[in-house]
Amino acid sequence: MNQGFCILMLLSWAAISVAGEASPPLTLSAALQEAAHTSFQAQVSGFDLMTAREETRQIRSLFYPSADMEVSRVNLDNDPYLKIGTIIVPSGEQAYWKYQVAIREIIWDWGRRKAALLASRTRESAVALQGVDSVRQAQSRVLDAYMDAITLSARRHVIDQRTAALKDHLRTVQDLFEHGVVARNDLLRTEVALRNVEDQAADIDNKIELVRQSLNVALGREPFGSLTLPISLPLPPVLPWDIASCRSRAIDNNTILKALTEKLTAEEQLFAFRKKDFYPTFIAQAFHSYEQNRYVLYPHVTGFIVGLNWNIYDGGVRETKVHEAQIEADRTRCQFNETRKNVEIAAEQAHRDYEQALKEAGTARVNVAASDENLRIIEDQYKEGMVRTTDVLDAESLLAESRFMLAAKRYEAYQKQGALLSLMGEDLPGFYEKIPVISEEEN
Repeated sequence: MNQGFCILMLLSWAAISVAGEASPPLTLSAALQEAAHTSFQAQVSGFDLMTAREETRQIRSLFYPSADMEVSRVNLDNDPYLKIGTIIVPSGEQAYWKYQVAIREIIWDWGRRKAALLASRTRESAVALQGVDSVRQAQSRVLDAYMDAITLSARRHVIDQRTAALKDHLRTVQDLFEHGVVARNDLLRTEVALRNVEDQAADIDNKIELVRQSLNVALGREPFGSLTLPISLPLPPVLPWDIASCRSRAIDNNTILKALTEKLTAEEQLFAFRKKDFYPTFIAQAFHSYEQNRYVLYPHVTGFIVGLNWNIYDGGVRETKVHEAQIEADRTRCQFNETRKNVEIAAEQAHRDYEQALKEAGTARVNVAASDENLRIIEDQYKEGMVRTTDVLDAESLLAESRFMLAAKRYEAYQKQGALLSLMGEDLPGFYEKIPVISEEEN
């Protein structure tokens, strides 16, 4: 009986442990992968690509024959008659049915359909590349929001450290005050400093909640859904390229430049297609018709037509379309050249910003060690009555600010690096796939 009870208690404890186990933190790579599939930009890009594919299907349908069927009921005000000399004979019914079925096919159009289909497929490729660029921009926004949330969490952690340090100092001040070593003003100043830090904690908690909601929306989730993030992250992975290589890769692999290249090709193909609008079209048509008329010997008529359709003059409409196509191609060419320059500059600036953030993070790390040692020395001097409590509070504030600066610069380096990788067309989830998650003890 006791053994069964013990087993039941163990099973219940295990069930409670599993139910209460927190979900693993969302890694940066997983967040970026999620953004590529469920973000608003990813969904819109998918719709744009489906629309482009449907346009290609519409143009492809021009290669197939078209079939028309017309059925009508005719009602005249009187019976039709035919006058032959002085003889008048009836020639039809006052009310009757008729129908016609026709199959029409373009035999030759000088390659217009082929050019239009080629332009549509190229435009489809451009839309797909634009969608890739839109998703990468969404991933960059997710990376920024992710790092903002981690940065605020780091600030919250620093505030917790400040709170613990100020409480320890407050106990020291209370002990010294009770022994008459320090004045009451020291005690009041320390209590006020502690309350200010606690107020900052509440403000940071509000900001963390707002940033988490923004991150959820960027990921395509509900804004108030649960979200577990790592406590801290190490320095970003080292870039394997120098600044010159980054510029070169940005020009060669940037998705918006690739999309503009495809768009320009499509518009040049459309320009070639428009110029062929001046040519005639050879058509073939087979038809069958019937007219309800008892006065006609053969009411059923079947025929086949082969002919030439040529719009000789349209008032300049075709010429206008040719000029419009040429203008669009020239505009896209200018846009490509300008975008190429901006991408090259942006890649170099992002690389420099990334390196600067790493340098400042290294300086901040040294500053943390120096500030920590400075606070320890001033604390010892305060206990000996050599410095004032304001000196201790200033030293503690300096240490807190240096700790926060270290985290801020570390995560700023991620943001600058992510912007650079996006410009170079790199796979962001794959690049950040092997980042280890730092526990609170390691932070």
